[in-house]
Amino acid sequence: MLDRIEAMAEAYRQARGQLQFLDGNLWIGRPRLPEFTAGFDINALRERMVRYGIGGGIVSHFAAIPYGAAWANEQTLRAVASTGLWAAITMMPEMFHSEPDGRAYVNSAIARGARLARVFPVSHNYTLRPWCSGALLQTLADSRLPLVVWHTEVSWEEIRNICETHPALTVIVEGTPKKILYHSRLYYALLERCPNLRLELHNLVNYLGVEDIVSRFGAGRLIFGSYLPVFDPNAALMQVTHARISDEDKARIAHRNLAELIDGVQTP
Repeated sequence: MLDRIEAMAEAYRQARGQLQFLDGNLWIGRPRLPEFTAGFDINALRERMVRYGIGGGIVSHFAAIPYGAAWANEQTLRAVASTGLWAAITMMPEMFHSEPDGRAYVNSAIARGARLARVFPVSHNYTLRPWCSGALLQTLADSRLPLVVWHTEVSWEEIRNICETHPALTVIVEGTPKKILYHSRLYYALLERCPNLRLELHNLVNYLGVEDIVSRFGAGRLIFGSYLPVFDPNAALMQVTHARISDEDKARIAHRNLAELIDGVQTP
């Protein structure tokens, strides 16, 4: 029995290594809630990535939510410099009180390694409606800088509105901090309606959910993410390594989809 278990574990490790995972949901800084982990800086994150066979990805900073977006963005951009990792920046409407200044901020962040943008309108008390965040969203669309939202922070109706108003903007919905599976009737309808919508994987845990989304909408609609270091990445990794889909589709979900988004950002 132990030999069989070890053989299964080794087969998983080999499959994980072959897929060259890129992770769009990596974090540094102290989480908002106590977690069963220690070490929250970039070095601890990189050590965990090696342990789990994650070859690269995009890093966010927890301080952007309760403390300050601009400060957290600066810490993230500094942390990823010369590491081969990319940064996610958190955006706020007040950064666009002067639209040229807002665009200059985004361009500077992209030049320093930003490849995703995050928004937290519930936590930060604003709306993504055009009268409040139109310049912000249009700048992201023009820069091809993908937007990441938590479904607990943005309503599905707002997600639909953003996708349809800004078709050049890729919108990635993450299931943080609640599983997204309970909203399948909504996101299935939006995947059908909005070709620029993507779903991140770590809390998308429907039984055979990956297989069903791939069969209906294609593997290009899924982005790998683990929520490391808060979550153990093996759950999300195995959703790909053991999915009943082709090797080509596995590779697309594991790294190609995110790599294409990274490459598509318009650098100044």
